[in-house]
Amino acid sequence: MEVHRCRFVEYQPAAINALDFTPSTVPNTRLAVGRANGNIEIWDPTYNYRLEKTLPGGEDLSVESVVWAHQNTVVDVDADDTPEEIAKETELLLQKPPRLFSSGLNPYIIEWDTTTMTAKKSCDSNGGAVWCLAVNSKGTRLAAGCEDGCIRMFDIADGALEYIRSFEPQKGRVLSVSWAPNDAYIVSGGSDSAIRTWNPLTGRTIHRMTVAKNRKDQTLVWAVAALKDDTIVSGDSLGTMTFWDSKLGTVKQSIRAHGADILCIAASKDGKQVFSAGVDRKITAFRRTTGSKNKKADTVNDWINVGSRRYHWHDIRALALDERPKINSIVSGGVDVELVACPAAEFPKLIQNRLPPFPHKYIVSLSKSHKLIMSAFFNSISLWRLGEAEKVELNAKNPSLPEMVQPHQLALELKLKPDCNITSSALSEDANWIAVSDVENTRLFRVNQGSEPGQLEVKKQRSFERELNNYLGQHHAAPGAHHVLFTPGSDKLIIVTAESRILIVDLSAWEEGRFEVLREFGHHRGLDSEGNTSDDYAIATVVTINVSSDGQWLVTGDDENRIHVFNLDSLKHHLKLPQGNIPHTALSFNEFRPNELLVALATNAIFIYDVEYKRLTNWSMRHQDMAKCRLLEQRDRIRGAIYNPADKNKIILYGSTYMCLLDAEDKPTKKSGKRKNNEKPKPASDDEIPVSISYQYQQILACGFIGENQLVMIERPKFSVLEKLPPSFYKAHFGA
Repeated sequence: MEVHRCRFVEYQPAAINALDFTPSTVPNTRLAVGRANGNIEIWDPTYNYRLEKTLPGGEDLSVESVVWAHQNTVVDVDADDTPEEIAKETELLLQKPPRLFSSGLNPYIIEWDTTTMTAKKSCDSNGGAVWCLAVNSKGTRLAAGCEDGCIRMFDIADGALEYIRSFEPQKGRVLSVSWAPNDAYIVSGGSDSAIRTWNPLTGRTIHRMTVAKNRKDQTLVWAVAALKDDTIVSGDSLGTMTFWDSKLGTVKQSIRAHGADILCIAASKDGKQVFSAGVDRKITAFRRTTGSKNKKADTVNDWINVGSRRYHWHDIRALALDERPKINSIVSGGVDVELVACPAAEFPKLIQNRLPPFPHKYIVSLSKSHKLIMSAFFNSISLWRLGEAEKVELNAKNPSLPEMVQPHQLALELKLKPDCNITSSALSEDANWIAVSDVENTRLFRVNQGSEPGQLEVKKQRSFERELNNYLGQHHAAPGAHHVLFTPGSDKLIIVTAESRILIVDLSAWEEGRFEVLREFGHHRGLDSEGNTSDDYAIATVVTINVSSDGQWLVTGDDENRIHVFNLDSLKHHLKLPQGNIPHTALSFNEFRPNELLVALATNAIFIYDVEYKRLTNWSMRHQDMAKCRLLEQRDRIRGAIYNPADKNKIILYGSTYMCLLDAEDKPTKKSGKRKNNEKPKPASDDEIPVSISYQYQQILACGFIGENQLVMIERPKFSVLEKLPPSFYKAHFGA
């Protein structure tokens, strides 16, 4: 097989600055990941973690803190309200989705709409950069630590985001803040070598505790946590973990746990387990042990270091802990851009799960017929022409690697405005169109031959933007999009807006400057084909989209696991697939049997539907139980499927770190003896699913076939990412 192994897509993920799990009152747990490029990722921790969606940030909008809030207490209680009425109101509050807040190197606190993936509200702290956020246990108050040395309190009850008061100022910035479990006090750490406890009602200091420091420099208290038994934990720039008595303001215990700054702390709800991490790349776990009683003192509770691990290559900036049995995770992230999840209760014994740092969609788009590859990164587009190599004599005993006759060539580089953070991009199969979208706009470019040989130029279609914005304005719809995709015939553009409107735009009359919106589908907004509210009314985020190779079928899936199939010939809704409990991760039409739709689940199980006849294929009927298939053992989720024209019965499934060859020939079901009427055929045993798995390619961004046995592989090796990072912490153990 001829493989174009391409490493020219230099996608560089951003550092992880903040992590937070949803509160325990939220039934469906999610993990928010704040990155230095302003993006916030939402991960589903079930089924070995999967990236569900990414909220786009912007230039110079680094996320320094991210927190979830879920109100669980009724605030405005009338004297006439009965206990039953209060209980009903509380139940309604708990049914609402959690709210997500972030802050960064600007004075604004932002609340995000996790469905449209856009900013919902913002509030100016008037205190410079907001370094840290903390929400109380009731989900009604938000404390923010600011650059000017003040903690500011905000009211977030009942959907609000309003300033309440500023606390007494301190010298230096507030680096960390945390609420006591019972909301009785707030604890903060600053750049002045001090830890303070605060009265949240008055904003006055209760205790001021000073950590050890060098003669010349202040010690930075990067992390604090308040535990259940009136214990405060702090981590500082000397690498010291200190346990304090919050009532007396005195030191209980001090442990030199790290060789450099401790940047983050995570504590369990019961206050018996604490994790720390920082610049020395080490995650350390502490557990409380109960000492013996004596006549002079009560029971003495000591903390011991139970173990540590180095899973990261660089500074660890954030930790998040969820010790509930169904999650049981301590998650870490930092400068090396990679998330690492470990079982919390068994730490450090069990193996870690490294999660791929690359988004699942639209980094790369491919034109097979023209051998062009387009890559998108933040606000720029690059278009590459594949090179050619000498032919290899495959029958030779020791075939050598061929030399490049013509190298890969950069044919076009397109820079957009600095404030544009690309959410999606697509290259048409005929290589005449490029579509680019962000949360504010969707742009369409016509590709033409440039003045120099091999170079391309683009011309922006302003009439497209004008007609699209007119349509959106008439329908009171928000601009911007999260998905753009061309049909294989390059005659239609599919746009999925931030509000999950699916627009089908005709490109055939572009020369006259007409770009008509042929149809709008609102099924992911809880509407039926006539625009009326349907039975499963819920606005959801479209996360997956695909078009069949003949251009007839469009499939879209959302984060509520609703999968809809549309007929692009008749422009009508065709089918809603059965909604299962296991979320899907990829949708793919078979390139040679366009009616067959492959659905990959978060368990790495797959199903193939015949969308025309609205049923499972014979192959899926035979293999409904894949419990023993090797594919299910892979930690990495399936990202996509590709099809080799040389063998049309084989499917190649791929994740970030593996490729799996699967025989999916749709053979008729074998008859085994006589069956009664309406008796279904027995499913085949799991051993009848032969798969071969290769780990030769690592960190696969995208792949596809451009001809028979001609594979294009776009990969980004880990060392390529790490070599772009600054030097990490190093401490000599022997001598200078």
